[in-house]
Amino acid sequence: MLEDDVGSLYEYYYNDLYRYVYIMTLNSFDTEDILQNVFVKVIKGRKSFRGESSIKTWLFAIAHNECLTFLAKDKRKILVEYADNIRITLGCGADEILLQKETVKILLNFIQEQEEPIKSLLILRLIEEKSFVEIGRILNKPDGWCRVNFFRMKKKMIDLLDNKKEMKEKPYEK
Repeated sequence: MLEDDVGSLYEYYYNDLYRYVYIMTLNSFDTEDILQNVFVKVIKGRKSFRGESSIKTWLFAIAHNECLTFLAKDKRKILVEYADNIRITLGCGADEILLQKETVKILLNFIQEQEEPIKSLLILRLIEEKSFVEIGRILNKPDGWCRVNFFRMKKKMIDLLDNKKEMKEKPYEK
């Protein structure tokens, strides 16, 4: 399938890859450039795909590496200026919660402030809903490392949201 059908891969996986890369860069032009590089690498490297992981995991690994290369060249600080409601799975009470725009901005800012590979771990788990095994393959880390670090970061995010909630509920006192 991979030998002859890169166009089908592009059509089938483009939206998932776009979402991942966009969260990494927060810029649609940069996302398009990175995805173009990803599919050029897929075309050049399709014969070297060994099938040790799924094609989707392989594509995400290439996209991840392209993002790291891009971000290493582009040291600008990325700030979240706009965020629509997105679905993020926190697993803290309800399986999925639709978060308000303000909460999404807080979480996206938190994710953007993290160093690699933690940043990618959070995006792949929370937004792409990848398994820890898939994330480990993409990041070239053991799935146990992914689990432990994700749960540490999840606790930090929950604490951050709780602190923001407390700040809103408590009026300013002199």
